[in-house]
Amino acid sequence: MRGRSSGHADESGQLATLTKLDQGKSGEKVVNTICKLCQSGCGMKAYLKDGKLTNVTPSEDHFVGKTHCVKAHPQAVLEYEYSPDRLTDPLRKVNGQWKKVAWDEAFDFIASELGRIKGEWGAKALAFHTGNAFIGTLTEKVARRFCDVYETPNFTSGASFCFYSRRYGHSLVVNHRGATALPNWRGTKCSIIWGGNPEESFHMAAEGIAHLRERGGKLIVIDPRRTELAKEADIYAQIRPGTDCAMALGLMNVIIQDGLYDADFVRDWTVGFDKLVEHVTQYTPEVVGRITWVPAETIRDIARLYATNKPANISEGVKLDHGINGVQTHRAMAILMAICGNMDVEGGNMYSEGFPTTNLRIPERIPHDNEGIGEEYPIFNMIGRERTAMCIPDAILEEKPYPIRAMIVQGTNPVQIWPNTSRTIEALRKLELLVVVDLFMTETAELAHVVLPCTSFLEGWQMKSYGAMGLPLMTIGEKAIEPIGNSMEDWMILVGIMKKMGYGDYFPWDSTTEIFDYLLKESGHKLGEFIQKPGGLFSAKFRPRKYVWDGFNTPSRKLEIYSAFLEELGQDPLPVFREPAESPVSRPDLAESYPLILTTGAKSRYYTHSQGRNIPFLRKNLPEPFVEINTETAKSLGIMQDEMVAVLSPRGTIKIKARLTEDIHPRVVSVMHGWREANVNYLIDHQARDPISSYATFTASPCRVAKLN
Repeated sequence: MRGRSSGHADESGQLATLTKLDQGKSGEKVVNTICKLCQSGCGMKAYLKDGKLTNVTPSEDHFVGKTHCVKAHPQAVLEYEYSPDRLTDPLRKVNGQWKKVAWDEAFDFIASELGRIKGEWGAKALAFHTGNAFIGTLTEKVARRFCDVYETPNFTSGASFCFYSRRYGHSLVVNHRGATALPNWRGTKCSIIWGGNPEESFHMAAEGIAHLRERGGKLIVIDPRRTELAKEADIYAQIRPGTDCAMALGLMNVIIQDGLYDADFVRDWTVGFDKLVEHVTQYTPEVVGRITWVPAETIRDIARLYATNKPANISEGVKLDHGINGVQTHRAMAILMAICGNMDVEGGNMYSEGFPTTNLRIPERIPHDNEGIGEEYPIFNMIGRERTAMCIPDAILEEKPYPIRAMIVQGTNPVQIWPNTSRTIEALRKLELLVVVDLFMTETAELAHVVLPCTSFLEGWQMKSYGAMGLPLMTIGEKAIEPIGNSMEDWMILVGIMKKMGYGDYFPWDSTTEIFDYLLKESGHKLGEFIQKPGGLFSAKFRPRKYVWDGFNTPSRKLEIYSAFLEELGQDPLPVFREPAESPVSRPDLAESYPLILTTGAKSRYYTHSQGRNIPFLRKNLPEPFVEINTETAKSLGIMQDEMVAVLSPRGTIKIKARLTEDIHPRVVSVMHGWREANVNYLIDHQARDPISSYATFTASPCRVAKLN
């Protein structure tokens, strides 16, 4: 049974009339689509012959990604698309064994179980979890509607683990709707790359950095790892993991003491600067130097270089998200940008609210007394308009605030991504129903009761909003090839389940054409316009200093250095540095047994989280996991290059190869996440969470490294 035939009209004829076709060489068909091998959503041209993919290239028409990273190399994309590991049929686990079933049988089983669980435990016993790749897409919008129709408040996404700590931090300063001030590279004279490595993780930012250097601009890198970019920097600060908030406050101390702030902007457009002046007096370079391990003079040099070379931007990496100080760290970053006159200016950091689409939510379906999980994180719930997945294991294992009995996981791999893997696996095994939608049999899918095969980005139509990247831009990616096997588009899978449950009236769209036009109605555009403009459409013109016309979308209409809103919720109204829960300072007892600090989350250009390691072209470049350890530290432990070692934390142990390097602090080790062979999240604590975002401390955990014998 072909997946797309289950309750959906044949739309090939409708879309053919809209598609803007090009012809390649020798009669090749060329289709404009969007790469989904990471979250960037770069434009891509797919070349087809006789219905088969033959090549892909960057789309010169597309605003994002006029060049591609290595993940979108033609060989990698072909191996991904035609991988022998692809799931091609629905699978149901029967007596511990996988059985191929038809879509109708899979939908009947899921609908029956969801109906039973709703009757026995209530609708809120279902949690839904989507991956980062779906944020701003059609699938995310349909998934949210799915939850509303089922009457569960527990929609969650990858926002529980990545980027949105930054979004909340900025929102609390500049815009309570969820805006994030991202680096703008037009005319930048100075850039701070802080806790990230764009050369490996975000090639468009890497291009901006390259142009900055060509213009003779200044580059500052703050990172526990001396990356290749750090080696090129004018100033490099090797910071202690988890102390970035203290560093930002120390920079503001110097800038204010030296009178290097933008007095006009501070006077006209901020609230609470006087309180900030008093607050940062305690964060002198000497005090901050002792906290961060960065010399006091280096702190002064960074502050002065950033404040005196305007416009300047700050590129905030994911390392800053992950800890009990994550949101307050990003608040401090936004305040630092603002007081230096670098907020919402060309070459500084600019914010955007994205491209408007019609809301698919039906909030009136959720009973008022049907509280969601994670009520203790009200800001997360308010700004993100969702719940935090960090609380799902609590609800499953401890029934806090009530039991979760069923879960749908779409396009993500909690076994690899969530902290404290042992606890995650325990929670997933306890579920009465676990449904996983994916292209491949992931570690999470292996634990499921039902696994549903979805199409790749090349096998269906894509909608991508770039609001999270600071652009009011929307693009549409065309379907390039037919689905592999009996796979089905993600959003259609959800509609198929809902129709089996008798909720079909809430999903009246039978084709991509219909639902795209419905979503685009609020913008005033039609699908056909996007097909004719594969580079996408902007909903607003590029406009720096938007606050001059509109003010800031905060209660005061000004940029809020001091947040009365946070104060009312019992949170720090000014950013305050707090030690990581298990740091050598806060837990010296742990440091005796676990003297090293483990930081995770380092990115590779070859992989996105746990994705891509089954692609031979990519795997040959980075074939195995390793722990980065300082050469002198390794020598003191008797550890040799490439030796298999144990990395231990209070949570568990992994076995992994040692990579000796001078580019990491002697008291810090680093392990990349996403490896089945050495899942570092077995070592990470799930309890020490940011009180605003709920984010776990992935970047500053106690550990030790030992020889296996």
